[in-house]
Amino acid sequence: MSELVLNRLEMTRSELLEEVRGLPLETLEAPRPGGGWSVLENLEHLAALEGAVAQGLSAALAGPERSDLRRAPLELVKDRSRLVGAPAHVQPAGRIHTGAEAEQALADVRRRLLEAIAADYGTERMETRGFEHPLFGPMSAAQWVELVPLHEARHLEQIRDTLRRLQDR
Repeated sequence: MSELVLNRLEMTRSELLEEVRGLPLETLEAPRPGGGWSVLENLEHLAALEGAVAQGLSAALAGPERSDLRRAPLELVKDRSRLVGAPAHVQPAGRIHTGAEAEQALADVRRRLLEAIAADYGTERMETRGFEHPLFGPMSAAQWVELVPLHEARHLEQIRDTLRRLQDR
């Protein structure tokens, strides 16, 4: 895992925040025309998923090596032609009510993610410890960190699409 991954984490988050900052609450809460999550629900999902990843990384990096980890095809994450349902524990549940709350939640989970990997970043432990992904199976800690900006980019495109659809109605 390289500095490139950390840069992607930062760049994707910056793009996301640039897209949603300053949007009125009515836009953030508006249901996606044609079905799907609102912008606010997407943001809550991103915070929930990253929080779950941070928690999983903390546990995995404190645990034993795993011999069953395999390289997952993470490029599939950005393919929005493939619909993937989110597990229940990372579904939006109405816990975030404003753009400011969403931004704070995202900042909090990013801090937790970076704290979870701080001692092991760039070490072999990131490749030899890991946990299960619901679709890809057992993934290394390094791949879980690589997944976060790809997943965020997928939802950024979903948010942009939602905003375009809202403008067109």
